[in-house]
Amino acid sequence: MSKQFTLSRSKAIAWLEQLRGESPVCTVYIAPSTGKTEIEKTLGSLLDRGSFLDEIVEKSSKSPTGAVIFYVSGKAYVVWPPFPLHSTASARCYDPANLLAVLKHDWRLGLVLVRLGHYAIGLFKGEKLIDAKAGTGLVHARHHKGGSSSQRFARHREKQMETLFTRIEGHARDLLEPHLKEIDYILYGGTRDTLLTMWRQCAFFRSLEGKAVHRLLTVREPKRSSFEEAVKQAYSSTVYEFEEK
Repeated sequence: MSKQFTLSRSKAIAWLEQLRGESPVCTVYIAPSTGKTEIEKTLGSLLDRGSFLDEIVEKSSKSPTGAVIFYVSGKAYVVWPPFPLHSTASARCYDPANLLAVLKHDWRLGLVLVRLGHYAIGLFKGEKLIDAKAGTGLVHARHHKGGSSSQRFARHREKQMETLFTRIEGHARDLLEPHLKEIDYILYGGTRDTLLTMWRQCAFFRSLEGKAVHRLLTVREPKRSSFEEAVKQAYSSTVYEFEEK
């Protein structure tokens, strides 16, 4: 079993400095989409810990942004960074430099927050909001009764969703397209099913796939005031702590 905690950008930087005092004996960087076999091979030259190693490999392989592993005697930390790492490497010492570089850099971000009926699109430099567009669009709740009236209602609801997604796509083009060369990453927040439906309909969002970070920001109601919390989430790291049995 592992312990899990989430750290904001400033707290993650402070935690890494604190971790230095525990004198980690090795550091491993894992690039996104690295297979379990390669992760195990990289770690195997540093650790030989049976099920302990298996747990670390499993958790590291699931991160959409890659992972950083710090091993302290009897304990290991697996960090899921906020933004993707670009290579796999290992060192027999404490080496947080690459992770710190990811944390400290003021990335240019596009945030697209969507729930049925509400949306907010923001352009950021670091955690500073540069420009934004937020709004609403009527989409009725699902109708659970059967019959022809229910089918008509479902078609009407689908049309409402199409209209909303077309509006969101237009605002996203206006706000983000002029800055696509400078934008480092696109992050999405809101309701996963809604976002997937929008992505299937809207060619512009599909065109952003190469810049998308595949982790969902938690947003209760997308609006302009949601951006402060959303961008903090965008820069947050998740840490998993494992202890040898």
